[in-house]
Amino acid sequence: MVDVIGVVVEYNPFHNGHLYHLTKAREEVPGAHLIGVMSGNWTQRGEPALINKWARAEAALQSGIDIIFELPVVYAVQSAEGFARGAVKTLEATGIVNYLCFGSEAGQLEPLQTIASYMEAEPPLFKKELQLSLKKGLSYPAALHRALSTVSRTGKGLPFSAEVLENFFTPNNILAIEYLKAVKKISPEMVPLTIKRRGAGFHDLQASGDIASATGIRRALFKKELGLVNKTVPGASREILYKEIAAGKGPVHEEKYADVILSLLRRSSPEKLATLPEVIEGMESRLKKAASSPDLHTLIKELKTRRYTRTRLQRILIYLLLSLNKETLSYFNEAGPHYLRILGFSSRGKELLHRIKTHAFLPLVTRPAPFIKDPLISPGAKQMMHYDILATDLYVLGYPNPDQRAGGEDFRHPVVKSDPAVSMQE
Repeated sequence: MVDVIGVVVEYNPFHNGHLYHLTKAREEVPGAHLIGVMSGNWTQRGEPALINKWARAEAALQSGIDIIFELPVVYAVQSAEGFARGAVKTLEATGIVNYLCFGSEAGQLEPLQTIASYMEAEPPLFKKELQLSLKKGLSYPAALHRALSTVSRTGKGLPFSAEVLENFFTPNNILAIEYLKAVKKISPEMVPLTIKRRGAGFHDLQASGDIASATGIRRALFKKELGLVNKTVPGASREILYKEIAAGKGPVHEEKYADVILSLLRRSSPEKLATLPEVIEGMESRLKKAASSPDLHTLIKELKTRRYTRTRLQRILIYLLLSLNKETLSYFNEAGPHYLRILGFSSRGKELLHRIKTHAFLPLVTRPAPFIKDPLISPGAKQMMHYDILATDLYVLGYPNPDQRAGGEDFRHPVVKSDPAVSMQE
């Protein structure tokens, strides 16, 4: 039976660093198929995707991925732990994925697995130090670094020096650790692989050779600095990106949602805001007070602290936009995905779908309308799909062209069928 590698992606947008990752994944397992689980129209940073999920799925297929499934929005907009758990459960539900390949700054599994296992065990001293650091107002990555460094100095913790830990807790390393924790708990037979990230760092705004961060590419697009984009985005992906922009469907910017988010904040009571995921320790009062801000930039600047980072605040605002509360998110985290939503597939992927139909633990969805009308579908599944549809209906309000902002795009847009571009295979 042919091996299948799973990758968890956002492709916001697909760039040369992503192409490098896919190339190295194929080298790790020659001849394997590639299945991607991709965030839909909202990302893990709590931001709208640059272009919509179907266009990004097409870029993935053009670059060699065989099938793209949508990661339900209730997982896509969570912090690293919820995001990773939802993605791994989705890949596991296909019944055929036997490898998970992800990028990391570490580039080696051993240190990542050591830390993942240590965190999973939750030794009392580590747990105590982590809680103390969080109570002092540190962000989770900073608190994690401090707790592990403190415990390591006692000789009762990880076999790493403080110097090694100093630069370890980068965004991709943290996500990698959460993938490993999720694999161990959900799908222990899935073999993890990690590829060392090359070129520009996660937040770097400038290119390193022909690779730039997605953050840097998005910034360049908004500033219309197309030289960096042309240098760091592969041809097929670049064509799709420019096609969407020409159609007035991108680039989508978070400020497009400022009015509706500020309206929701101003009309919501502190009690309602307290029900939002990740809102703790009186943050609801600060949110309510900051609702008088004239724009999102000012709002986030006023609210940002060491613990409430920009990314965490953006996620909270997306929870508000989607009407996602702690109770609902807790249910979805416990229940796991209810379906496998296909965004697109290639001719190789079509062959793979026959295997998935035989082995999958969840129903395959190509069209949401028949799915939500099916009397045999559970209320939880319909609710999850409702959030995905709502996420798109709100997302399209950010399209630059008003004529493109009609609701119901999930019901109108077909599954993407595309094969790799010749230029990507050479």
